[in-house]
Amino acid sequence: MAVSYPCKNCGAPMVYDAGSGRMLCGHCGNSCTVEEADSGHGQTEKEMRVYHCTSCGAEVIADEQTSATVCGFCGTPNLVESRLAGEWKPSQVLPFTIDKKKAQELFRAWTKKGVFTPGILKKQSTLESIAGIYVPYWIYDMDVHIRMQAHGTKVRSMRTGDWITTYTDHYDIFRDLDVEFEKIPVDASEKMDDDTMDRLEPFRYEELRSFRMPYLAGFCSERYDYDSSQMEPRAEEKIRHSAVSEARNTIGGYSVVDVRQSQADCLVKSQDYTLLPVWLLSYRYQGQAYTLAMNGQTGKIVGGIPQEKKKMGIWFGGLTAVFFAISLLGLAFGGGV
Repeated sequence: MAVSYPCKNCGAPMVYDAGSGRMLCGHCGNSCTVEEADSGHGQTEKEMRVYHCTSCGAEVIADEQTSATVCGFCGTPNLVESRLAGEWKPSQVLPFTIDKKKAQELFRAWTKKGVFTPGILKKQSTLESIAGIYVPYWIYDMDVHIRMQAHGTKVRSMRTGDWITTYTDHYDIFRDLDVEFEKIPVDASEKMDDDTMDRLEPFRYEELRSFRMPYLAGFCSERYDYDSSQMEPRAEEKIRHSAVSEARNTIGGYSVVDVRQSQADCLVKSQDYTLLPVWLLSYRYQGQAYTLAMNGQTGKIVGGIPQEKKKMGIWFGGLTAVFFAISLLGLAFGGGV
């Protein structure tokens, strides 16, 4: 059964406030802790459900009383249809620490960074929509056994009179290591771009909390499309790259090292279904829609930014003129010698 969180003072619904980390009533300003809301202030209602957006297919949590809502991914009105069952309940959640206002401020600061950023992007009105979404991840702990074979060379020189003799020593290098990896995240959403989600890392996992429904109040949430067994190969791929790098870093003191062969065997110790906080921001420039992703905990932004061709032309034109002038000066001084 799902619960709503009415304010004990005025009865209005309370939502999770990322800025304070508490439940907040938008009507009277009353607040309480997540634990208090979950244990004492909750009001049992109908079952929670998820709807499938008819436009983009995203899944967003809503209670059964909601007959129509707006998709936080694409803005399309939708109806609530399917049920949020117990098997979809996450084991942990990383709460938002950046609220909507702060996310907007970070967006405006981000638009000012690019040399060729169009001036219109620096106005707040260009931001069309912003949605806080808990994205489903599987987070793994793994043990990795890695074996590596490499060839190393050491080069030394010796002077005898006018002669310099160079010696090259060759070595066979072997490594056999056991490495433990913790908190390896892999997003389990079909709709979210994997590369974008990877680039949003890192998250501060020491702030993970046991899952409680109040954390979702005021935000959207998507359930996973792929279970832990389906995402395990991708997690192993990420870990293998790190394991090979760790093994390579233990080899030092050589002039050149050539890794000939490496093998990493992964053993999953645990996997946790986890919700991680992401702000999705949409804006439009010259009729084209753009979407950015922001880490809801650190504020890191991932996404492309339009480049103003006029600014680029002026900049590169000026740079070309400078190089041309330098070339002329070089020719002038060269001719006078």
